[in-house]
Amino acid sequence: MKSRMVQLALIVAICASYGTTTTYGAGDDPSTIPAVRDLAAACRKAKAEFRPLTRTDVDRAKSELIEALNRLDQRLAQDGPNGENWRKFLDLAPLHDQLQRPEGPDKAIPTHTLSRFNSGYDGLELVWFLDVQQALHNYLALMYAVDNPKIRTTFEEKIDKLAGALDAYVAKPTTDDALVISESVRWLQDAAQAPALVRAIQHHFMYPNLFAQASAEVVGAGIVESVDDVTSISDCILGTEIHGTAHTTGAITAKTSPDDTVGILDTIFFGSTISENVGYHGKLTIFSSGTTDLAAIKRIWIDECGLHSLPSSANAVTCVDIQDIQSCKGNQMIEKMAWKRACKQLGEAESIASRHAEQRLSERIDERAVEPLQRANQSYNDKFYRPFTERKLLPQELRFSSTDHAIAIRGLQAGGGKIAAPSSPPPVVEGADMSIQIHESMINNLAFDAIAGRTVYEEKLQAAVVDALGKLPEKMKGDDDGKPWAITFAARQPISVTFADDGFKIAIRGVKYYKGNEAHPGMNVSASYKIQQVPTGFKAVRQGDIEVLPPDFEPGKQIDARRQVIRKLLEKRFAKVFEPEMLGEGLELPGKWKAAGKLQPIQVVARDGWLVIAWKRPAAESKTAVAAAGAADRN
Repeated sequence: MKSRMVQLALIVAICASYGTTTTYGAGDDPSTIPAVRDLAAACRKAKAEFRPLTRTDVDRAKSELIEALNRLDQRLAQDGPNGENWRKFLDLAPLHDQLQRPEGPDKAIPTHTLSRFNSGYDGLELVWFLDVQQALHNYLALMYAVDNPKIRTTFEEKIDKLAGALDAYVAKPTTDDALVISESVRWLQDAAQAPALVRAIQHHFMYPNLFAQASAEVVGAGIVESVDDVTSISDCILGTEIHGTAHTTGAITAKTSPDDTVGILDTIFFGSTISENVGYHGKLTIFSSGTTDLAAIKRIWIDECGLHSLPSSANAVTCVDIQDIQSCKGNQMIEKMAWKRACKQLGEAESIASRHAEQRLSERIDERAVEPLQRANQSYNDKFYRPFTERKLLPQELRFSSTDHAIAIRGLQAGGGKIAAPSSPPPVVEGADMSIQIHESMINNLAFDAIAGRTVYEEKLQAAVVDALGKLPEKMKGDDDGKPWAITFAARQPISVTFADDGFKIAIRGVKYYKGNEAHPGMNVSASYKIQQVPTGFKAVRQGDIEVLPPDFEPGKQIDARRQVIRKLLEKRFAKVFEPEMLGEGLELPGKWKAAGKLQPIQVVARDGWLVIAWKRPAAESKTAVAAAGAADRN
């Protein structure tokens, strides 16, 4: 018991010594920002703050464009023949030549090049192309705006439209008004107008739009395991060569620790080793047994870049029982002297054995952690960090934190002038082991950045899903005729999700569809659901049929035969995705985390733009964990 208390004290000391990291600084001074109800009035006031654009603005945009082109040139040079093909397709050489002209380029050349960047071909979503696309767009916008007598009128119209959308959004947020606000803010940023108004809008409508949390029990479920193994020992203590066999038993557990800026998980080992040893010291053979109480901790933390760890720290307390000492010739005098000396050195030998045991335990824990950490980081980098970074899809904020009870994630997806959540999410029910709170803006903003104006092919989407999930869900499998689909998404609001009134609506806007080699005109596909509680949890029930309508559809107007064909095809295809009922059957985590059991939904809330889902572990799992914790405390 005493050694176990020493071990516990060491674990506490190690945890305290790790410390915490520095928190983020405070935001803008709120006293300089108008209240949310006064934003529309601030818009109208900003109409008087129009700033005529000058050649200096154009020159600044030109410099940014040249820098972006240089980065793209460097990247294409690394890509050999493929890079040269991109140069030719984008027609970059004439643009470079035109940018060197003292009088400025012929506007037709950058306009032509921009159309190539906006063509939606696979690959143009990568950051090197996107940077040039945005810089070229800004440059052209400013070129057309300088000395344009209509630019002030356009500015005032944008401000009026923004004011109206803000009034409506403050009263009742909708995805349509959010889109108008985002587009207006982007226009103001591109035109270098009303910076104070832009900051005020972003201050009020840039709340994080993603929160997720997992309890320490769920996080630790994939780590907790028992240890029972036998290893050989070779050591040297006070000149005695020792060889033996060690049987180690114990358990690895996990706990979270408080930190505001990273998620901290401590993996802890408690156990003991019983060994049978034979030592050789000159002409003496020493037979002994040993009992070592062990404790070790390894700190792991996660941030937006992946998983990291500190070297493990261990504590060991060894007790040695010398069973016999024999000389090679059976000389009792020598054996008696050896016993006397051994008894005097026993305390020192036990101390040295303890330190050696600590070193071996620390090395073993670190070695065992290397491969899982590398594998986890590789997966995180390959499936999230690298592809999202290369496509400029990485959230503007992705912050991890932890408490004594859970690890949490907070995210903000709102780049390029888009707005995020206008408020905090509805609370998560008490007792949840895992939860997610996601605002519709997170999904809508990500969809815009990822697929607006782009053509997405079914085969590539299926491959990405298999890579992420390990299998392809039944509803995502292709049609029986073997002809794959492709969609060219709308440049404005390609996919929108609305969470409101205990339900949700999903809308997909395609400007062109492809079935095999045949092209079809654009259609908007949408479905609405209501969330209902059932004995097994929750289900989403579709309200009416799937709607498939032309983008310019007017009620009462006849849909032509060509559009009727694609309409019927889409109704059949999306019937697999938008089923009449979708039942929440619980959440099973992958890999070792299946040990957490199938998490059952205990809360589903859809209102004010937020979707909140909370899960709880099965009761049997919870009781087992509580019982195990109680047993550990008693020991």
